[in-house]
Order: sequence, then structure tokens, then C-alpha cells
Amino acid sequence: MRTLFFVLVFFILSILLSATIINVPGDQPTIQEGINVAVDSDTVLVQPDTYFENIDYNGKNITVASLFLTTQNTTYISQTVIDGNQNGSVVIFNSGEDSTAVLTGFTITNGYAIANYGGGGIYLNNTNPKLINLIISNNSTIYDGGGIRGNGSSPSLVNVKITCNSASYGGGILLCNSNSTLENVTITGNSAVIGGGGIDFFTCSPSLENVSIIGNSAGDKGGGIYFELPCLPNLVNVIIADNSADLGGGIYSWASNPNLINVTLSSNSADFGGGIYCFDSNPSLVNCILWNDSPEEIYFGEDFSPNSVTISYSDIQGGEAGIVTNNSTVYWLEGNIDEDPLFVGAGEHPYSLLEDSPCIDAGNPDPIFYDPEDPSNPSYALYPAMGTIINDMGAYGGPNAIGWPVVGLNDNVIVQTPEVFLHQNYPNPFNPQTTIQYSILQESKVELNIYNIKGQKVKQLINDQLSAGQHLVVWDGMDTNDKQVSSGIYFYKLEAGDYQKVRKMVLVK
Repeated sequence: MRTLFFVLVFFILSILLSATIINVPGDQPTIQEGINVAVDSDTVLVQPDTYFENIDYNGKNITVASLFLTTQNTTYISQTVIDGNQNGSVVIFNSGEDSTAVLTGFTITNGYAIANYGGGGIYLNNTNPKLINLIISNNSTIYDGGGIRGNGSSPSLVNVKITCNSASYGGGILLCNSNSTLENVTITGNSAVIGGGGIDFFTCSPSLENVSIIGNSAGDKGGGIYFELPCLPNLVNVIIADNSADLGGGIYSWASNPNLINVTLSSNSADFGGGIYCFDSNPSLVNCILWNDSPEEIYFGEDFSPNSVTISYSDIQGGEAGIVTNNSTVYWLEGNIDEDPLFVGAGEHPYSLLEDSPCIDAGNPDPIFYDPEDPSNPSYALYPAMGTIINDMGAYGGPNAIGWPVVGLNDNVIVQTPEVFLHQNYPNPFNPQTTIQYSILQESKVELNIYNIKGQKVKQLINDQLSAGQHLVVWDGMDTNDKQVSSGIYFYKLEAGDYQKVRKMVLVK
């Protein structure tokens, strides 16, 4: 496991040197008035206080930030509050804002949305902002997305806590037609009347990494997550625990193919499918733990097309016999076990593993799944050190694991606002080509390379000095010799300055 965020001085300096800073309330009395006079690349810098406002970016690619931006002091996140006063969405992005629009360092609360079909805390429509270092709490709607609702939008969420929000669908988040990324996000205590207590993804290909989905509830489907029609999500290092619903306490998957790597599902409950309920779906699990979900870990619905699940190097309570298949197919591959994972069970990270856990060093022995720390390993350049040479099962490993920072709860946690963002490619899986999007906040030397699952470089897409802003590149599945590569899993790695990031994609023919 890795920590993601340290103070990033270059990001702050780039803002201070390249744009106007509008202070609130020094220069303008309200946040909205600060936005109104701002132009692209400006920063609206907000002093600690509670602001009873409902703000709209109005298509401006600006940064709206608390003093967290300039001090990196996390106490400003809880001290700088935008209170919607039950008068609509607290924050609106509705005019084509791109990934250079940033909201960071606030508590967003007390929104109540009846317009735009939801989004009590934040409403997004055909926009792609960065939502960084936020607490989104106690917002609601009678429609969709108590905390966040997005339509045709792919926001990047980093270091965000979404808690105690409510809606009909997507108590914490609802995203539709989205290619969003969630990194270091905590989703807890949210509720949905119907589906997706924590998250509802509708026709999405999201990427979740280092995410905790804990203690959410739905009246019908997907206490933790509801995947709908169809979704192709990638979940890496995710905890889904203590969630509840009638169907699919942890996950309800409808006509979707979720890919779960190093995911822990535990103590979720439902009438059917305590861990995962599948309806016309085909999930795959690698290095996962499914334990103590009630009444079973995986349940396949009986109607429509048959389901399947592919499981390898995972700890499944009850083993293959404990999966209710209803004539669907289980591909039970090598490396699976049925043993008590020996969770720590207390403290800040109760689902980490005790030193003698059978899940430690029991994961996929291929170092690319996802634990290389030996510099002699050919995949070492793709991934940072994570603790042991052999992979562990579950969201994070044993005694060397490092927990993820929880925004606003630990004043000693220092987080950064990244200067570079690498988005999940779209579409994914793809055939014959896919688009990779990334953004940089200052001119940088950029390299973007494609690797196969063995860690071998397939093709270099970018090696150039690039200007600040959002960039797109298309990969057509051809290698360096202009030969078509075969179907399978590939990785793309972006390097810009000190920043490195790797994401996975799948070519299907």
C-alpha cells in the first residue's frame, strides 16, 4: 500500500505566479461574487468561515479554494464551510468546465436539490472538474445523488470524504455516462431509498483506487455500490464493508462486468447476496477477500442471461460451494482459499491483516498484481514499493501496510493537490482504439508509454515538452513496429516531472 500525498510546492507556486488571486471576503464579500469577477486560471481564495451560499462556476475554469491550498493545513477543510441552507445544490458545474476547474479545501453541506434531478451537495452536467480535499456531508435530494450527481461528467475525486447524504438513488454519489476516477475517497453513512446507498454508477466506466465504502444502506439494491446498465468498472485496493440492502449488501451488479483487484468485502448484509448480487453480470476477482457477508458471499440472480464469475488468488468464505449459482458459471481458478483472513478488527484500519494472516503473501505471484518492491523485478518501474515481494489478498496487506489518509479527521495527515492528472482511458475495454486523457498545470516534459502485462514496453505515445492544460492521445492498439497487439491487459504509464501514474486497460477483439 502506498501513501499518495505530500505537500506539492510547485502546484501552489504555479497558481500564485500565473493567475489573479481574489480573496473572500477581502476583495469580494461572497464566494459567488468572487467567481463572478474571476476569469479562467484565477483563484478564488476563501478565508475560514461558514458561507451560506449556493455557488455556480458558470463555465469558468478557475480554482475555488480555502486556505488549505496555500498552507496544506487540513483543519481549514472543516473550518471553511459552504452551507446550501436547504436552497438547492451547494455547488454547480453546469457550463462545460474542464479538468482545470478545481474545488478544494471545503466542507460542502446542507444542500437540498429538487431541480436538475438531484445533486444535493454538488451537481455536474457535461463537465469534468477536479474535486479535491473535500468533506461532502449532510446533503439530500428527493431524486439522485445526495452528495454528488453527475450526468455526462467525469470528475476526478481525490481525498474526498462523502458522509451522511441521502437520495432515492445514489445516497453518496450518482454518476451517469461517466468515466470518473476516485482516489483516496471515503464514502460512509449514506443512504438511498432505492439503489446505491454509497454509489450508483449508471452506464459508467469508473476507476476506484484506495476507496473505502463503509456503513451505507439502500432500501432495495446495492447497499455499497449499484452498477447499472452496463458498467465496466475497475476497483483496486477498495474496502466495501458493513453496508446493507435487500439485494446485494456490498455490490449489486446489473448487466455490468466489474473488475475487482485487491478488494475486501466484509460484514455486508442483504436478503440475497450479502457480498455481491449479480444480475446478467460477469465480475472478475483477483487478490480479493470476501468474508463474513450475510447470507452468502456471492448470489446469482435467476432471470435473463446467465451470470459468471472468475475468481483467482482470493479468500472466499465457504469456497466455491458457498456461491449460490442458480445455474450460472463459476470459473474457480488457481490460488483460492477458504480461511479466516484474520483482520485486525479494531482501530483506524480494522480490515488490515494480522501478521499471521493466511492472506499475506498468498496473492497472485505475478508481481504486476500489484506488490513489487524489489528493484530487480521487471515491473518495479511501474509501481512503487508496497511492502512485500509476493502479493497479499485484500485491500491492504499485513504489518507493513500503510493506511490511507482520511480527510478532515487527522490534522497530522498532509495531503497534496496533484499537479498532474491521468484519467482512465475511454472506452475501456476497447476495440480498435481508445483515448487517454491527462492534464498538467505547468509546462512539463511528458512521457506516456504502453506496457504489456509482463512489464515490457509496447509503444511510446508521448515524449515531448508540453504546455499546461488538458491533453488527449489515441492509441490504436499498434506496437512500436506498427503491428497490431493481441487481446489482453495493458498498462499505460505517465511521467511528468516527479509525477508517475499507471492505469490499466483491456483490449478485446
